[in-house]
Amino acid sequence: MRDLPNTKYDLSRRRLLGSAAGAATLAGMGGLARSPLAATWADRPPSEVDLLNFVVWTYGDIYSQLATRFEEDWGVPVESVISSFNDHPAKLMTMFASGDYIDVSQSSPFSFPNFIQQGLVEPLDGLPGIEEYVADFSPFTKQVAVQNGQVMGLPYFSAIWVWNYYEDLLEQAGLEPFQDYDELIEQLRKAKKDGVSQHPILWVAGVGLEQLPGTWYSLTWNRGGTFFEPDGTPALGPGSVARETLRWWAKTFEEELADPESLKVQFTSSAKAFSAGKNLYRGPNHHYGLSIVNDPEQSPIAGRVKVHGFPGDGRTIGVTHVYFLSTGTRDRDWAWKLLQYLGGRTKDGEYTQAVNLAKDAMLGSGYQSVMESDIIRESWAQWGDVDAILDMWGKATYLGEVVSSVNEPWHFPWTDRLNIEVQNCLTGQIDADQCCDILTAAVDEAKRG
Repeated sequence: MRDLPNTKYDLSRRRLLGSAAGAATLAGMGGLARSPLAATWADRPPSEVDLLNFVVWTYGDIYSQLATRFEEDWGVPVESVISSFNDHPAKLMTMFASGDYIDVSQSSPFSFPNFIQQGLVEPLDGLPGIEEYVADFSPFTKQVAVQNGQVMGLPYFSAIWVWNYYEDLLEQAGLEPFQDYDELIEQLRKAKKDGVSQHPILWVAGVGLEQLPGTWYSLTWNRGGTFFEPDGTPALGPGSVARETLRWWAKTFEEELADPESLKVQFTSSAKAFSAGKNLYRGPNHHYGLSIVNDPEQSPIAGRVKVHGFPGDGRTIGVTHVYFLSTGTRDRDWAWKLLQYLGGRTKDGEYTQAVNLAKDAMLGSGYQSVMESDIIRESWAQWGDVDAILDMWGKATYLGEVVSSVNEPWHFPWTDRLNIEVQNCLTGQIDADQCCDILTAAVDEAKRG
């Protein structure tokens, strides 16, 4: 464990460990003392550091590239602490509790309120350039990064939920893309009966913070429902849209229309599984899966997978993941520089990482100017119908409006229970009524901690 020269960090860590006195003291301190800060992207902070670090989840080699560029630009090496997406929250909180330096980290919107409550996240208000960033935030980003009137993060990427279909199998079955859920069920039954596909649909139903839950959330939202009432009570009772949606969803497993692999796959792994060409439909899932299923180097069916919107009015859900400045940073000025390389502008003033992620992996940006740029249209055209995707983007609502518990620190443990019970429902161990009753009761359990 390192020494803790940062009083705010020390008190935040003690609050995590249960110190009421530490929490009370921290609440009365306000922010860190504001040292003189660099005024532009190209200005060097007045202090000196020998090392910085970021604690992130794995994603290709983007972090090694970014660390190399930062050192080339500023002469400061960057150490990477990298874990899997699902292991990241526990790894980060363990480091925080141990008093390790954490300069910059990242979060899904599902973990972010808890990180803020535990005192891990340093507000960005007053830092040079922050007003320009906020003015360029997309709606999804504002709803995640701005909490209680304070700017708490910069965007990593944004995504919306869409459907995919394999054109060849759909043609073989003599079908057109479904327009409502009754038609979808009938198409799946026909394709199975005619021997076109043993399991015509591959769901994203693997355990995770937004994988299996996101499928249920997006289906329910598109069908006119939410998961919580305006007063915060669960909207999962008898006759609710969420309950009836789950009943409908479970039917696809009961009739063996759903690929059993669905229960194992998340976003990327489902794209790889769909690339085998055995299913008619995949979804709902993050839009960027098209960059895998339509990549000739990764997919035997590349170029034959099409994007499809939700039925009815087409409304869907979207989300933004964020990077943030830790209260455990060794130097706030330098950490702000590093945070911008991850979630903002590099020394040349460009949104380097946002642009690279859009071009290389089809990840959406949390900045409106990037989403409206030619970069999106030119780079995404190789993977899908860009006009169709952007039209779907315009019909997306931030997931937190559909599932308001996202903004609560108890959402994380409740989601753990949701994953367990919904998979039990999809595999026939309990029915939709039992599942929703259990999850309703689990809300109070999660609130009690």
